[in-house]
Amino acid sequence: MRALHYKMMICGQPSFRAIGATLPQLTYEPGMQRGFLLSKESNQNRVKGRYIYTKLGKLVRIDPESLEPTEEATESLAECRFELDQQKGLAMVEQRRGELNALYEALDAIPDANVEFEDLNLNLLDLMFEVQGAYKKNEVKTLRIHDYLARENMLANASFKILDRQEGDKIAEKFSDQLEAFTLTLKLPDGACALTVTRKGTVRASDDAPDELLLLIKDLLPRFHEAEVATAEVVDPVAAKRKRK
Repeated sequence: MRALHYKMMICGQPSFRAIGATLPQLTYEPGMQRGFLLSKESNQNRVKGRYIYTKLGKLVRIDPESLEPTEEATESLAECRFELDQQKGLAMVEQRRGELNALYEALDAIPDANVEFEDLNLNLLDLMFEVQGAYKKNEVKTLRIHDYLARENMLANASFKILDRQEGDKIAEKFSDQLEAFTLTLKLPDGACALTVTRKGTVRASDDAPDELLLLIKDLLPRFHEAEVATAEVVDPVAAKRKRK
């Protein structure tokens, strides 16, 4: 199963140029604590490659004399496969979502680069309908719903397997504001393919999923991202003055 984890990337063109110019100077070589190995597919609008870095951890051992647990610091090399797409405003890492934090810290250390990562907040219902429109032969397999009223005074976050293929879309519409993820089975010429998309922008697909499917999802993410707008409290100055009195 392939796993791609996305966040919105806020990065102006000058900062992105600084990233593109700096990373080749930080090429990883054996013995280094960290460094980058860039793909030949990288260009002025997209940087793709691997970030190799040292991951710190702790190992608990039992002391043979005292038989007490002791902690030892450990170091190991970790790999982050990533892609930065300035045109689409997306940062992506493969396999582990936590690698986005490691990647951000590395980019934030570049002096001339001002970059921010923000969580996606996807309109999953409309995105799902868009995928279904592109791949007509599909089935809704599971829906993950948060704050589902399981019983009186009981809310649950749960994944529901859809048994009746005719009801999948209706259930998704009913709980559209509570959808956290959907899983579709797409029937392709080369066989069936499973696709899962979460509200925060994690995309999981079968290992043999075609590249055009993953590219379609990537294109849809910025389109169906709904920025959360902070609301300000409106204060009546006259009422506030009376209250102070």
